[in-house]
Amino acid sequence: MKKISSALAIAAVLGFSVQANAAGYQLTEYSTTGLGRSFAGAGLVGDDYSAIAYNPAGMSYTTRSGAQLGFSTVGIRSTAKGTAGTTSGKESPYIVRVLPHGFAQYRLNDRTVLGLGVYTPFGLATDYKNGWFGKTHAGRSEIQTVNVSPALSINVTDSVALGASVNLQHARAKLTSEVETNKLTGTPLYLGGKTYLRGHDTSLGYTLGATWEPVKNKTRLGVSYRSKVVQDLRGKNTISDTDLSAIGLPAGFLNGTKNIKTKITTPETITLSAWQRLTDKWSVSATARWTRWSQFRDLNIYDMAGSAVSETHEHWRNTWFYSLGADYQYCKNLIFRFGGAYDQSVVKGPEYRTARIPDGRRIWTSLGFSYMKNNWQLDGGYAHLFVKDVKARHKSEGMSDFNAKYSSNANLFSLAVQYKF
Repeated sequence: MKKISSALAIAAVLGFSVQANAAGYQLTEYSTTGLGRSFAGAGLVGDDYSAIAYNPAGMSYTTRSGAQLGFSTVGIRSTAKGTAGTTSGKESPYIVRVLPHGFAQYRLNDRTVLGLGVYTPFGLATDYKNGWFGKTHAGRSEIQTVNVSPALSINVTDSVALGASVNLQHARAKLTSEVETNKLTGTPLYLGGKTYLRGHDTSLGYTLGATWEPVKNKTRLGVSYRSKVVQDLRGKNTISDTDLSAIGLPAGFLNGTKNIKTKITTPETITLSAWQRLTDKWSVSATARWTRWSQFRDLNIYDMAGSAVSETHEHWRNTWFYSLGADYQYCKNLIFRFGGAYDQSVVKGPEYRTARIPDGRRIWTSLGFSYMKNNWQLDGGYAHLFVKDVKARHKSEGMSDFNAKYSSNANLFSLAVQYKF
């Protein structure tokens, strides 16, 4: 009976989000100015204080000390149509999440900048209605991660800067599904109860960066590396309201709470960026980001005695994100931005795609603005994501087969305010 809770654990920590904005459960929305150009030139442009999160060496390109506060709103609409076992249907979940972010920088001298960032690098959620056709495969899935990152940037020469930040990352997960098992009967059976998993952990990572400006205020190149962070999630799996009278067992036979543990790794990334000023009014930028999702091959969940509650294979693949953007200085106080991006999917094929994370490749279009007045700057950004229609054909021991087609899109809005000392 120790594996009876696998109905939830099958996809537990893997299914953190509906991945509206980046592959897997990665987030990028901690710069409002960056959103306007689809995050092209990440960490290099110097028009806000968010370089801490992308390439800490890029803090050298903000000439004045200051701080900013902002938020991004992510709205994800998906339509799932298909079957789970003998149940068929159509479900259209809509998720809205607000992601706050804040950064501050202080210039010690001409060569040294200190910084601090608070932002969300991984997360999002999916939330299906009660009773949907895939209710035993996923209900609500949510993760919240928060990074607190002190950072340092030093100009080692007039054209080269090096930077580093420490990433103190806290993760908290909540996941639900309804109970199904074939352990007792040999065939999948809906038991009518619900499982609820929750867990949290805090771990450390780091980001290293370097920038090169071969032509002052005209050409910039940058590279950064964000380390993996291993999260040792410990929490509880609760099964409740389970009625087994249909198969001759007393109601509530499986009810109870079990302590569980699992490890997940938020992956390494390498980011390459470039920025080029064309004229007094126009500049262009580009970014390519590689994420090492391939290390996320297996998800194993254990009870506190070390016995397996669930074992599943994922086989995610490494992904690339490519973006291009442009800035136009309309007048002294107003800048407009435009951008586009292509983001690969982590999932190799339909057999590895689950109801908790129906990942598909994405195409971005975005625009934004900044308005400056005295020491203040107001930034705004918007992006629409076209997500490729995908199929999920997921099979797991102890559960009915899940077969569905997903159609999704997303809208991202962001606002921020800066104050320069």
